[in-house]
Amino acid sequence: MAFLGILVMAISGAAVWYWRLKMMREAGSEIIDSVERMRGAFKRGKLRKQAEAAPLASIADPVIAAVAFFFCLAKEKPIHLDAAKDVVRNRMKGIIRPGDMEEVLVFGEWASKNVTSPEDPIRRFRDIWLKALDMQERQQLIGIAEDVAAAGGERTKEQEYALQMLRRTLMN
Repeated sequence: MAFLGILVMAISGAAVWYWRLKMMREAGSEIIDSVERMRGAFKRGKLRKQAEAAPLASIADPVIAAVAFFFCLAKEKPIHLDAAKDVVRNRMKGIIRPGDMEEVLVFGEWASKNVTSPEDPIRRFRDIWLKALDMQERQQLIGIAEDVAAAGGERTKEQEYALQMLRRTLMN
């Protein structure tokens, strides 16, 4: 009888410990799941911020790329941004369809908002422009960029440097 009591006690003790370990495993799984969810949310937020910070990466059309570059160039003289916008609108009339003009200008202005230097879009769009544009179109791009830089007065040093880089990039 004592043996039977010890056996029942051992089985019930094993059941209690099994139940406790099972609950600890479930709690651990829930903690790991919540940590993984937080980690995933952090990564998604980080990727979203990168995508918002680099809208130039989504541009594949050479015309939209040019407009975004023109706005980056115009931002070097923020006081004369409206004059530069008018220059872009007038010079791009034959290139962009009239129905798409406002959309392209708004997107170009938005895409250039977080760009720190006008040299960045030149490096990013170099391959797009070299593949899609012939020599005459490249010269036209440089001419429009010069007009945008001249809007509102003399060019700044940053604009001059960006124009030199654009010429070297597209003409070599």
